[in-house]
Amino acid sequence: MSDLGSARAFYDPLMRCLGFSGEPRDDGGLAWGIPDVSGRMQWLIVSEATGEAPHDPRSPGFHHVAFNARDRAHVDRVHELVLSLGAEILGPPAAYDDEPDHYAVFLRDPDGLKLEVLHVDGG
Repeated sequence: MSDLGSARAFYDPLMRCLGFSGEPRDDGGLAWGIPDVSGRMQWLIVSEATGEAPHDPRSPGFHHVAFNARDRAHVDRVHELVLSLGAEILGPPAAYDDEPDHYAVFLRDPDGLKLEVLHVDGG
């Protein structure tokens, strides 16, 4: 991330809303973890960027990260939260991908990275 302060202000409330817990880092970066159904930890770790070039979503490589939500109401709560954080909403909560059981919100983080919060009915 280009600015860890901005990343913390954005990601900490978002990750906690998704059920992740903040974890300390020895390198000054940011980390949040949550155990999966098998008990293994799943992580989001954010480090300060060393380059000066901004993220280009049209370039090959990283497209977006999707996080699971507990239900459709959880997706709606995340949408309200990220709006209050000033995030750019790319797609409001709705069914996407021609699959009515997939309900998601799409947004950008402070560095322009695309994120998705998704609930799959019955999943």
